[in-house]
Amino acid sequence: MPRIEVSENLYRQLEDEANGEAIDDTIWKMVGTYRRKHNPESDRR
Repeated sequence: MPRIEVSENLYRQLEDEANGEAIDDTIWKMVGTYRRKHNPESDRR
């Protein structure tokens, strides 16, 4: 898996958003939400 480095500030925001869940899971949820919002056709087959 690729390594992504983020600023300390962004990491703290991700921790807050994760609310006790794994940060990786939270990031994937955020990516899915962004993708559906900005490119809804991408989920259609």
